[in-house]
Amino acid sequence: MEVIATGIAFCALLTLNALLVLTVFTKFLTLWPAPDDDSWQSHTFWPLFRIGLGLTILIGVWQFAVAESHGLGAVAGVPLALLALGFTVYGYFDLGIDKTYGADDSLVTTGLYRYSRNPQYVASIIGFTGLAIAVATPEIILLSALAILVYTLMTYAEEPWLEKIYGEEYRAYEARTPRFLSLTKLFEKPLATSR
Repeated sequence: MEVIATGIAFCALLTLNALLVLTVFTKFLTLWPAPDDDSWQSHTFWPLFRIGLGLTILIGVWQFAVAESHGLGAVAGVPLALLALGFTVYGYFDLGIDKTYGADDSLVTTGLYRYSRNPQYVASIIGFTGLAIAVATPEIILLSALAILVYTLMTYAEEPWLEKIYGEEYRAYEARTPRFLSLTKLFEKPLATSR
């Protein structure tokens, strides 16, 4: 059963990455952000995303739970994955659940979004890195790498959309806030900005 689940996760993530590469590097299609909930993009993106990432997490947790012993990777990987999960969940509240799924009513530049234009993606990348370190099986390392690539490509796919929606406001935010994360940004004094 684990082999089948791994195969499904691999196919979902590989397909999703291929479609995101087309989105980022061509004008052929735009998969993400999906234009609306009833679009083919939404009906394609979300199942691939949830199946690929969800199965990767479930397989990783399963492999970790049934392992006879855990190496030093578990000491670093488990806290890293759990910390990242916490930041991801916090990001949902910071950004708002509707905006997490593509709503465009206002640009959020405060909270975690003061330090990164994509804090939830950064947290998810760190989380999958932690999963790969903690479990350290070839399957989970490969699936985690594909999951990390999904979040990286989503970031690049979103930027033209955000610039189109928010124009100069987004360009100014983009100029002062790193795409992923800058450690020097963590120690700057907050600017007075609004949501």
